Amino acid sequence: FAPRSPALALALASGRPRRGGSANPSTELVRKLKQTRDAKEIFCLLDDYDKDVNTFVVATAMGKLRRFGKSREALHVFERSKLRGIALNVMAYSAAISACGRNWEKALALFDELQQRGLEPDIITCNALISACEKGGQWGEALALFDDLQQRGLEPNIITCSALISACEKGGQ
Repeated sequence: FAPRSPALALALASGRPRRGGSANPSTELVRKLKQTRDAKEIFCLLDDYDKDVNTFVVATAMGKLRRFGKSREALHVFERSKLRGIALNVMAYSAAISACGRNWEKALALFDELQQRGLEPDIITCNALISACEKGGQWGEALALFDDLQQRGLEPNIITCSALISACEKGGQ
């Protein structure tokens, strides 16, 4: 482990508590991620806090990268986290599905993977998948997903309905 931040290296060498003495390094990392101003800074933080990265940190980093228009990088963070053995939750999968954009097949594969890992999709996950289908021009798939979420007992919301209407409209339905 070689910290990229000179301040972090100095804190470690001096024996002072890391990250301003926060009792929970992951909480401190999330706070810093929320304050970042560019994608490069996010990757530096993830590297500096490597052993403190958890599923909440991953989802936060992915959300921030997406806001910077860096969906491909968000998916990279997700895949890298899986390879590192981080137990990713529904929130992280939802962020990954959202990052797929119009690549509805990748989004659907992630949705299937989520379920294979024993996780239950929530309305946010379903909305992200319906939105990916909408962006990918797959109105029929979006309708099938809408039926599926209702069978699961999930309550459609305004986001669900908006994505579904948009998918049907784009499909000429």
